Amino acid sequence: MVSTEYIPLAEREKVLFDLKGYLLFPAVLSAEELVPLKEQCEKLRQDKESLPPAERKLPGGAASVLIDHPAVMRVLHQIIDEETEKLRCESCFLSYRYRDDGHKGWDPHAGGKSVNPNYSYQYHDGKIHSGMTRVVWELNGVEKDKGGTAFIPGTHKSNYRKKLNLFDERDSGVWESYSCPPGSLLIFSEGVRHTSCRWEQDDPRMALFFCYNHINVRHHKPDFPPEILDALTPERRRFFNEVYHPQFDRW
Repeated sequence: MVSTEYIPLAEREKVLFDLKGYLLFPAVLSAEELVPLKEQCEKLRQDKESLPPAERKLPGGAASVLIDHPAVMRVLHQIIDEETEKLRCESCFLSYRYRDDGHKGWDPHAGGKSVNPNYSYQYHDGKIHSGMTRVVWELNGVEKDKGGTAFIPGTHKSNYRKKLNLFDERDSGVWESYSCPPGSLLIFSEGVRHTSCRWEQDDPRMALFFCYNHINVRHHKPDFPPEILDALTPERRRFFNEVYHPQFDRW
């Protein structure tokens, strides 16, 4: 059972997220924890029908343990809302990439201050208020500049939203990538300018993407089959509630 006791982010981690717009936590998952996750990913890609119906789409099956993983909750409580009931998971998908798969892998997007609550990033009264936030579990290792996700750090707060494309070339000197061992956790604000990269490693990229938002806001259209949600524990199913605001109780 996943513990509900979360270790708050250190001051340095909060400042780093505010500064760059993303955080990387190496080797959060053990080798033993990775086994069922990677097995599910391989079956989702090659033989989905071999899985029970409740496991044929994310976040069902083995991947469900990641929905409220303590390493994720300790961050989301600091940057979206401190109450778990006010966190929503909007989408989940598998990114399975391999060398020479034909994917060009460079499509910079987002970045800059925005009044759209999905892309908004605010700091008020001593607290970070991040809009839509991506959580990425890298199940295989990532080598720097050979795949993964790249960022222009700090662009979630940029005043030149429409000028950021001036730096979209990979060799512009402002892009930052990362390396990490298997089982690492990447969390970033959807407001920071980012892009996927062409995969140039022998082992495939096997990454599970989860998208979280505040309960008051929705960006993605829900696409979770009932059999997937019904198989989740009540504690995890609540992350897939529809958009809600307490004022609705008065209507």
